Amino acid sequence: MMWFLNRARGGGIKGSAPFIGMALGWFIAMVFGNPYVGFAVAVGYILGESFGWGEWVGTLSVHQKDIKREMYTMEEGKNNGIAWLASKVFNPETNWINYCRVALSIRGLYWWLPVLAPLHFVGFSPYCLALAVVILGVGFPIACEIGYRTSKLFSINKPYFQMTGGWEHQEVAYGLIQDLVFIGLGVSYVLAH
Repeated sequence: MMWFLNRARGGGIKGSAPFIGMALGWFIAMVFGNPYVGFAVAVGYILGESFGWGEWVGTLSVHQKDIKREMYTMEEGKNNGIAWLASKVFNPETNWINYCRVALSIRGLYWWLPVLAPLHFVGFSPYCLALAVVILGVGFPIACEIGYRTSKLFSINKPYFQMTGGWEHQEVAYGLIQDLVFIGLGVSYVLAH
């Protein structure tokens, strides 16, 4: 389901990010009977999704081979520490693509930690939650790599679903990664209880 919702969010459907956050929160509240955890999940998603990643996603999913670092302002991630952390691993001036990979992984951690951490209070294993956050963090640049490659192979251009470029392909790929992580969390929860 997230493969479609992630593409809808990225496709500019107004209000889709808050809708997705509220839907996740409602689902958690109903399944686990805990409206506080549901509310925390919803707020975590909405806040986590609310700040940018465009330069990094654009680099990795669209402009990978013809990239010049000068194309970008390097403003992304300055106000939240991502740029500083990523630059400690790769210098953006000399290794822009790897810098983008690291920055986007950190961005994924920033997005999903506040979403998934509250699930500990309804019985999810902290180890499973930590693994899920790491997979979603590392999965963000992997989805971009997949999107970059699959956009060269096929396109979908239907009235209500377009997937014609690397950016759109990575949204669907990342949504699939999210779906797999959510299924894995559900299975781990059921097996543990």
